[in-house]
Amino acid sequence: MSEKDQPASISIVVPVYNEAAGLAKFNDSLVDVLKRNHISNFEIIYCDDGSQDNTAELIRSWNVKNPRFKLLSLSRNFGKESALTAGISLAKGEVIVTIDGDGQHPVELLPEFIVEWQKGSKVVVGIRLTNDGAGWFKTWGSKLFYNLFNHLTGQRLEPGSSDYRLIDQTVRHEFLKLKESDRITRGLIDWLGFNRSYIYFHAKVREAGEVGYGKRQLIKLATNTFVSLSPKPLYMFGYLGVIITGLSLIVGLAVLFEQVLLGDPLAWKFTGTAMLSIMLLFLIGIVLMSQGILSLYVSNIQAQSKRRPLFVIDYDKSAGYKNNDVN
Repeated sequence: MSEKDQPASISIVVPVYNEAAGLAKFNDSLVDVLKRNHISNFEIIYCDDGSQDNTAELIRSWNVKNPRFKLLSLSRNFGKESALTAGISLAKGEVIVTIDGDGQHPVELLPEFIVEWQKGSKVVVGIRLTNDGAGWFKTWGSKLFYNLFNHLTGQRLEPGSSDYRLIDQTVRHEFLKLKESDRITRGLIDWLGFNRSYIYFHAKVREAGEVGYGKRQLIKLATNTFVSLSPKPLYMFGYLGVIITGLSLIVGLAVLFEQVLLGDPLAWKFTGTAMLSIMLLFLIGIVLMSQGILSLYVSNIQAQSKRRPLFVIDYDKSAGYKNNDVN
């Protein structure tokens, strides 16, 4: 990649938590890729999410030698999503690349992200095809999550999408307007829209250290994604109530006509206990339907509390308007 093809500047945001064991190797690989592709105008923002090892001290020593390496140290462990948002908020580059610091995201693909941006994509998403070293829980749990989310919520998350992605300053500006606290960075960026393209990769084995996201954190992340990006899971009990109420009503009417009015010509011989069970199912369905109606109001309150923008303008596609015309 020649220098004339480079963006004016590039910010690389790397969230880290207890990554001291393998961070030096990751940093050397990243810098080597930048040098080999003649990318000289860059900053690397390491967002230390309250590490307990010497991660922060290591990054600080790099900053002393070269101010392009920057340390953003959070006061405690706020979680990866908060660390990503903090780094993006301080990124000054024309394009921002987010990448994990554990070595699993192949840094050698970074120039391909920039090429896709030069072709017109404001968002370039890294899609993980395989994940070496991932256990069965993470592998099958990921497939189940994407299938459920895409079928139940009405929104689309590309299976295997990762936090290895590129956004430009336009997307960054709109992303920082989203103020909700339970943030799913990749989901919020996808919600914004804009032209996007995909880079496919095979995730590498973690260089060193321990995995920061355990089963509990992964389940929490999946749950927060469902809750924050779509209200439709709230409606599931309402749908279930409609089904139960409808079926129990049909069965109840059938029993009433066949056994009470017609004298049981089909010899169904429904007992009083069975009829009581049908009545209870009908009442349970009514209760679930009431919860579904309540969910409509809860989802409306949830949407209002997020204070998301009513619309997002892509000024590059608009005619006669500039980025500062709408405040």
